[in-house]
Amino acid sequence: MHLKMTSRLLAAAFLSLVAGCQGEPAQSPEGSQSATLSAKADCVQRFDGITTCAKGNASLAASEKGVQVLGLKDAKTDGVSSTFNDAITWSQEAQIRVGSQKGGIALAARDGDQVVSTLRITSSADRQVSVTPGFTGSPEGAYRMNVYRDGRLVNTTHEPMGFVITFYDWWSFINWWNIHWHFFSYRAISGTDTGLNGACGWRLNSPGATFTMRTADGKEVVGDTAEFIEEIGDGHYPYRHFSGIDVNASATDLLVTGESFGQEK
Repeated sequence: MHLKMTSRLLAAAFLSLVAGCQGEPAQSPEGSQSATLSAKADCVQRFDGITTCAKGNASLAASEKGVQVLGLKDAKTDGVSSTFNDAITWSQEAQIRVGSQKGGIALAARDGDQVVSTLRITSSADRQVSVTPGFTGSPEGAYRMNVYRDGRLVNTTHEPMGFVITFYDWWSFINWWNIHWHFFSYRAISGTDTGLNGACGWRLNSPGATFTMRTADGKEVVGDTAEFIEEIGDGHYPYRHFSGIDVNASATDLLVTGESFGQEK
């Protein structure tokens, strides 16, 4: 994401600080490789303003239905990379056939080659879905999770970095995954100073499907949308834009049926 500055000197001074929504350039989290594409990678422009390229062993083809992605053997390397300009919001609608009752997806948001946030999703045969968000905007390393149902907030928890959230009875994640995921700048969509300026956020839902989660005190919460928002520590400065999303998967195939991004007005 690009910090808006007019002075190179001022920008250099700020670089000594730790940035919210920014990953470490030396080591990317597992399954979140940046969009360094092989020479043989094929690219299409199926969605407005977005260049879509295959990664690793993947291949793709554009049609009226969207972008079909095949060859998804390893969620660490194989997938599809979307590139665009100066985004503050991104969303994608996809259908994923895992070919069994177990599959995995690794998403990475990036600014150029810099990974700024990740989201890993795995399913199991017992109808459980595990989700692990990755953020680097706080020295303590933490995020908050919001659960919604029919647009209404039903639960909020604060979790340490690396904490895996387990959802139960998420039927849409068995064999076929019909999924919507979003990445955004929290300040860009809230319009108010909530103390989360510059925070990154992921939102995940599957149309027409609900899930169950259990809180630390054993309470069951039913929702249809999960949101993971980075906690920003003191001394962090906000980033505004990002330039791409990578979606890697271990699956039989992936069909991207819709994709868009929004820019600052």
